[in-house]
Amino acid sequence: MAIRSSATAALLLSLMALLSALIVSSPDLGFTCTTQATCKSVIDYVSPNTTTLANISSLFGVTNFYDLLGANSLAVSTKPSQIFKANNTIKIPFPCICSNDTGISNKVPVYTVQPNDGLDHIARDVFSALVTYQQIARVNNIPNPNLILTGQKLWIPLPCSCDEVSGAQVVHYGHVVAKGSSVEQIAEEYGTDQNTLLKLNGMSNTSELIAGEVLDVPLKVCSSSVNKTSEDYPLLVPNGTYALTAYNCVKCSCQSSNNYTLHCNPSEVTPSNVTKCPSMLCQDGSVIGNTTSTCSTCAYAGFIKTSILTTLDNSTCSSNSAPSPSSNSAQGRFGSQGSSWSVLLATIHLGLLCFGLLC
Repeated sequence: MAIRSSATAALLLSLMALLSALIVSSPDLGFTCTTQATCKSVIDYVSPNTTTLANISSLFGVTNFYDLLGANSLAVSTKPSQIFKANNTIKIPFPCICSNDTGISNKVPVYTVQPNDGLDHIARDVFSALVTYQQIARVNNIPNPNLILTGQKLWIPLPCSCDEVSGAQVVHYGHVVAKGSSVEQIAEEYGTDQNTLLKLNGMSNTSELIAGEVLDVPLKVCSSSVNKTSEDYPLLVPNGTYALTAYNCVKCSCQSSNNYTLHCNPSEVTPSNVTKCPSMLCQDGSVIGNTTSTCSTCAYAGFIKTSILTTLDNSTCSSNSAPSPSSNSAQGRFGSQGSSWSVLLATIHLGLLCFGLLC
């Protein structure tokens, strides 16, 4: 009996070791991320059932509901109770952390195991195959994926990245590939190119694109005046979206039609964590988002504790001014009155000529 028990124990240990090896060699976690950083990312979620925006926000641990609205360009007046139909796609904003060349969501979302749940069901059905059951087991140190407990808290490692692309800051978007899509179509829709998509996703050619897979798509963001000392630096807002910041007091929008320059205004929503929004005035007395009589714009520059930073942005002025004159022109020699002097001299010359003829 002792020999049989020892053999059984040895067999169990071998099976456990094999299972652990399978988990370790499971599909790679996250997107490629060569930097050590944290940032904000977004990912598609195809809802398997009709639900509400509040339920989606809760499932993914989105702490600020306005982040969900901004990522999807929904009006700030949209209610959490709004119905979201099954099989529709919504973008989920979440914090990303990069370490050891891998980017995954930073300890969110956290899912509570329900009765009769299995890891594969959680990965495939609850989170619409954004991750695999092996990846969930790996980050939660679960040696046997078949042994999870009701009430157990599981970290769901969504793929993301914080890397720059072609030397520029971007927001990495986990795009769920729709059936019939092509690399060319996706690149054109999101303002990038095929080679970038292929390189980011480790594909050698466009035929490797698979419907339903999560593709790393870099989204171009608007430039801003946000100071490096600000608590929301860097404020990366992708084209066609908006973000509420500084206690929800400021709404910053990014539009390609605005030369990819972040445009911020008072949000006019109820502030969070403060009883009243801080002052948003520039030194000339104008409010964030307003253009002064001298064509400067009062721009949002970030926030520190309970103070909102502002700055006068003169970049819009240069686009409206005439090109500078060349140094050898009358305008260059005489300034803005050069053309008037030329007319006057021509008139005097003509007058003297006429006077000579009459004499």
